[in-house]
Amino acid sequence: MTDAADKARSHYLARMRRARDHIDSHLDEALDLDTISAVASFSPAHFHRQFRALFGLTLHRYIQLARFKRAATRLAYSSESITRIALEAGYETPQAFSRAFRLRAGQIPSSFRKSPDWAAWETSCTALDVARSTLMNQHYTLDAVTIRKVGRNTHCGHDPSGDAGGSRADHTALYRLAPCQWPDPA
Repeated sequence: MTDAADKARSHYLARMRRARDHIDSHLDEALDLDTISAVASFSPAHFHRQFRALFGLTLHRYIQLARFKRAATRLAYSSESITRIALEAGYETPQAFSRAFRLRAGQIPSSFRKSPDWAAWETSCTALDVARSTLMNQHYTLDAVTIRKVGRNTHCGHDPSGDAGGSRADHTALYRLAPCQWPDPA
């Protein structure tokens, strides 16, 4: 790939990562295709196709699994009511939540709260975990990166050059514009 193609791909993946991160941080809100595709700056149709191709789940399924995983964790580690957890997970009724929870985790919510079957829970969350780890596993070799020294900031109070007229803010701005030229103390 050329540098331009690499840069375009990187930008494209960053937009998809931004959408995924938006979903994960707004699970309590109404999340729809139009809103999420706008976060990624894609048309809804294009975003939906690309989300599934990249993460292996439809947008709707990803949101369902993310809310389910959060709900299961809250059941196991909090004393919140099952009704409240169900409603915050996006279910209309606690009964609908209970049916869906039993299908995914193999237990009804009250049983899971008393004695969680973590193996079944982990199995039901595998697709979500794989989707969340997509775009996270980037491995670099030393040959693939360039390490550059871009400057340093050694300001510790007064100006070592003897200029007492400038303020700390003036010197900080100077460091941002150019690398420090003062010699290292011996």
